[in-house]
Amino acid sequence: AMAESKYIAIDASPDKLISKAYLSRAVEPFETAALEALLTSCKHTNGQEQVTGALLYHGGYFMQLIEGFDEAVERTYARIVSDSRHEIISVLFEDHISARFFPDWSMGFRTSEGADAASIEAIYETASRSAARFPINDFLLLFGNDGD
Repeated sequence: AMAESKYIAIDASPDKLISKAYLSRAVEPFETAALEALLTSCKHTNGQEQVTGALLYHGGYFMQLIEGFDEAVERTYARIVSDSRHEIISVLFEDHISARFFPDWSMGFRTSEGADAASIEAIYETASRSAARFPINDFLLLFGNDGD
């Protein structure tokens, strides 16, 4: 049993990058000002944790991808879960990654105004039906043409 737990500890070493995406529902719809405040605090904390990622907000639902070293991602996710302004519906994606999807962003952001509403709808549709089929490529594409 000793060797087994040691193996797990090695596997969870802090130099492992992981990516995690989740879907959640806002308890109350977020106005623009509230979204901007959320993003500002998000970017600040993520900057300190070296967590990067992207956030979608559409029709009262959030979809967020966070990535970084596993302990930082877990701490960040724990903070997200404890935020009473939304409730997590499901974790859509969680995996080790060899490189970050969003290396330059403390938090990219899209709303249905800022992106193609149809593609956002499609992503939410797929994600809400089955977490196993989270359309990670479609999600990335939404952020792909961004200069910041």
